[in-house]
Amino acid sequence: MDFLKKHYEKLVLSVVLLGVAVAAFLLTVEVGNVKQTLADQLQQKIVSKGAPLPPLNLSTNEAVVTRASTQLKVVLDGEHNTFNPGAWEKSGEGLRRKPGKAGLAGLTIARVIPLNLVIAFTGVAGTEEAPRYQLSVTREFEKLPAKRRPTITSLNAGAKDSLLQIIEVKGSKMDPTEIICELVETRERFVLSKEKSFRKTFSFAADLRSEGKEFPGKRVDDPLVLSGVTYKIVAIGKDELVVSAPNQVRTTIAAVPAQ
Repeated sequence: MDFLKKHYEKLVLSVVLLGVAVAAFLLTVEVGNVKQTLADQLQQKIVSKGAPLPPLNLSTNEAVVTRASTQLKVVLDGEHNTFNPGAWEKSGEGLRRKPGKAGLAGLTIARVIPLNLVIAFTGVAGTEEAPRYQLSVTREFEKLPAKRRPTITSLNAGAKDSLLQIIEVKGSKMDPTEIICELVETRERFVLSKEKSFRKTFSFAADLRSEGKEFPGKRVDDPLVLSGVTYKIVAIGKDELVVSAPNQVRTTIAAVPAQ
């Protein structure tokens, strides 16, 4: 009895704590049961809700896939006027299509013209003690027509200007058989005489033809008007021509080999 009197409060507290533990356990079990019941009810409600959904209509998507997988034929020649525009002319009967291709499609190279540096020996000036050798220099490649005219340069043996140097004079001073020269820029040597000149190609010009018109002597940077469109010549080679459209698109025209 003395034990119960001394430990009465502890025994009561232990019983209360045990009751709380049992209640917590039973509450946890009940929560789990309630969750399972709600899940079962929700599943039954979803399954029993009317008929299943009809399948999606994918006909438009399938049509797009079919169209994308179909190989298309792109016509770039013949009567396709997007890539082969035709020229028109006005006559008494009205507008009619001109024969042949228009624009760049009808552009052809009639002739490629080499533009040379030409140096020729023309004679001797001065005295026998101080002869000066007269050389004619023609720069066909110059952009300005005035600079393409022949000019005369006069040099002593061993002297040079911005273009060339006379290295050696063979034969008589006043009537040489050969004059050996050298280009200052490239150090290229060549021989001049009364019968032999020096010729070196630096660029090209071209005679062109399109839409029944002739475009003679066209050079790099020259404009070229075809079917109302202004093109620019950006390069000329010995067998091709490159033109640039207003949108900067470049087209190469190959020269047709002579038959």
